[in-house]
Amino acid sequence: MIRIFTFLSILTASTLAHGNSLEHAQQRIHIQYAHSLNKAERQQTYEWLKQVTGALLTVYNAWPKDQFNITIQRSSSRHSPVPWGQVTRSNPDTVTLVINPEFSLQEITRDWTAFHELSHLFIPYRGSGDLWFSEGLASYYQNIIQARSGLLSESDLWEKLASGFARGHKQNTWSHVALVKISDNMRRYRSFMRVHWSGVHYWLTADIKLRQLSQNKTSLDTLLRQLKDCCEHKSMSAAAIAKKLDQLAGVNIFKPLFYEYRGSYAMPDYKTLLTSLGVKHSEHNVMLTADAPNAYIRKSIYQGDE
Repeated sequence: MIRIFTFLSILTASTLAHGNSLEHAQQRIHIQYAHSLNKAERQQTYEWLKQVTGALLTVYNAWPKDQFNITIQRSSSRHSPVPWGQVTRSNPDTVTLVINPEFSLQEITRDWTAFHELSHLFIPYRGSGDLWFSEGLASYYQNIIQARSGLLSESDLWEKLASGFARGHKQNTWSHVALVKISDNMRRYRSFMRVHWSGVHYWLTADIKLRQLSQNKTSLDTLLRQLKDCCEHKSMSAAAIAKKLDQLAGVNIFKPLFYEYRGSYAMPDYKTLLTSLGVKHSEHNVMLTADAPNAYIRKSIYQGDE
């Protein structure tokens, strides 16, 4: 069965409500609310967290950590319902989300921040070095899980990815500086788009190669599940994760690409990559075609594995 969910279908009986925690199978998330949130605001926040964490299940039907924490802080920002978030790597990991509960549940749910921060948990990253690797994965999956849970259409998904690539490609002020240096000195170079979208390009490229070699039987989704099973409680560098993914897949994809990208001086060509998937992108518009050589891969990334 193809795994495309609406939020109503995500919230099944297997996800139990306990007010300060969420459970799925034998997994548990502990929630800590800001003291300033009143009862109604906590209830709305809880409903939102059920939806967002439910969306994570569209990757491989389990949360990326068997136990982790979510800490909610309050914001008064009128510009964004979820203006900030971060992941603290510890035992267990903690995802901090800053929200303005004065926004409606629908507005908060459609914000991308929580999807991004929770997607960081898909790899046991130690939290430093090669940020492009971790940020790229989170940016890739924030869009995928929003699409699979019904918040984005297939066209929306690829428009967001294509537009992001275009922003990353335009950020070329430091084209004489390698990505690894840009990534490890973000405050100095401030090339956030190049860092994030070079990383997304890396993960999309690897995902496509995996699916091509396996006739679409192995994907990044399935490989991340294997990584969880073997290494959930480890603290690994980006290079070690790339090496481990190759070992799990029995291929030589992630490590060679890792060193190619970290040493790059510009974001790789994205137009050819998108064209192979049947994605034709112009300003503020995407057209999807079914006759491209990798159109079936594009469809599978959107729908999820069977």
